[in-house]
Amino acid sequence: MPEPKLGGSRRFARGVALLACLAALGPAAARAETPELSGAWHVLVHYTDSASADADRERWDDRAWVFERRGDRLRWTEYPIVVFDDESGRFEAGGADRAARIPHYWEPGADQLADIEDGLAVNQRGVTSVTLRRAEQSWVSAPESALSSASTIRYVESRRIDLAAQGPIFRREDALRSERAEDLVGATIYTTREIADGGRRLRGDFERDGTQRGTFAMTRAAGVHGHGD
Repeated sequence: MPEPKLGGSRRFARGVALLACLAALGPAAARAETPELSGAWHVLVHYTDSASADADRERWDDRAWVFERRGDRLRWTEYPIVVFDDESGRFEAGGADRAARIPHYWEPGADQLADIEDGLAVNQRGVTSVTLRRAEQSWVSAPESALSSASTIRYVESRRIDLAAQGPIFRREDALRSERAEDLVGATIYTTREIADGGRRLRGDFERDGTQRGTFAMTRAAGVHGHGD
C-alpha cells in the first residue's frame, strides 16, 4: 500500500505555527508598524467649520512639528508659522497690504515640496514646546498641578500621542481652569489612517472642538530653521 503524502499536512502545520506566532506578537507587531516620529514634519490641515457663518467654506492651516528624543522623554515642539521661498497659491492680497490665506484648500506645489524636504523655514512667534513621558502605548505630558487659590484662572495645555495600530493619534487639549467657574476646554485631534512612503507621510482625520472637521497630511522634513537663515 502506498504511503500517504504528507506535504499538504506539513504545509498546514507550518501555517498554523505561523499564525500562532503572529498572534503571540500581538501589540508588538502593531508597534513595529509605527513610524519613527523623531525629526521635523510639515503638517497641513484641510477643514470646514460648522460653527462659522460660512460653514461649507474650505479652510486650511499648516505648521511644523519637531519631535526630539531626550533620554526616556519625547520633546514635541510646534511652530505655527511656516514660510516658503515660493508662497504662490498659499496667500492672496488682503486689506491694508496684508496677505490672507486663499479661500480654498491649498496643496504644496513641486517647489514647496522641495522646500519641505530640504528643511522648513519657521517663524519663532507663537512657538510652544512640551515634554512627554512614555505611558504604555502612549506619550503623555505631565499632569497639571493644583490651582493655588480659588480666584486663580490658569491656561493649561496638555498633549498626548497614542501609538495605535493604524498609526499615531495626536491630541492637544487647551483649557482655562478656575475653582469659581466652569472649565473651558478645547481639544484638537489628529487621527492617522494611512502611513505611506516608508513612514515619511501620514494622512488621517482632523477634528477640533467638534466643529472643525477635515483631514490632515504630515510630510517629513529635513529639519527646521529660522526664516532668513
